[in-house]
Amino acid sequence: MTAVAVQSPIWSVPRDWPGERCFVICGGESIRQQRAQIARIKDRIIVVKEGVLLRPDADVMFVTAEPWAVLPLLPKFRGTHVVMRRGKEPKEIPDYVRRVTRTKDHEHLCELPTHVCGYDAGTSAINLAYHFGATEIVLLGYDMTGGRWFCDERGKGEWAHPLPRIPEGHFRRHMGPLHALAADAKAKGIRIVNCSPISRVTAFEKQPLEKFL
Repeated sequence: MTAVAVQSPIWSVPRDWPGERCFVICGGESIRQQRAQIARIKDRIIVVKEGVLLRPDADVMFVTAEPWAVLPLLPKFRGTHVVMRRGKEPKEIPDYVRRVTRTKDHEHLCELPTHVCGYDAGTSAINLAYHFGATEIVLLGYDMTGGRWFCDERGKGEWAHPLPRIPEGHFRRHMGPLHALAADAKAKGIRIVNCSPISRVTAFEKQPLEKFL
């Protein structure tokens, strides 16, 4: 008899952080110059993938459905929820990982607590913070420049990666909906602030990280 793969149920994100500030720590290379400040953050934190190396005590670790990237990082997390944006369901991912799915509209923060928008994981994490109830979302490492903070051009360093530089075409696609998304967030009373000092993203308000510490 052939085994049938069964997908885990979709999680409905609880509104646990109403009116709070949430930092989203992404993978851009600008993180290298902000590590000392990141250690001082006291508010809610969502770490995207390798961000768990910086703040294993984050409230949420957000990952995508890539077992080769996710599985080695999971034991490092000491926070409350691991949330995965579901794609093809990898059987290796443990049951405690919460699954959400991706909406097809990437120009608006999705209101369904089981769905997130965003072509990239960082943008999906913005929507996740919104579902938790955060009204101020501060982005770190949201660079869209190519490099990763945790490895060099050869993919070697603090954490190895087989794709050390993200292709430019990916960034163009990722950034395409962001001005519309920023307008939607503003209309909903959500402040999104980009604290990456080298980010190419112009859709969101820019501020130095020091203002939020």
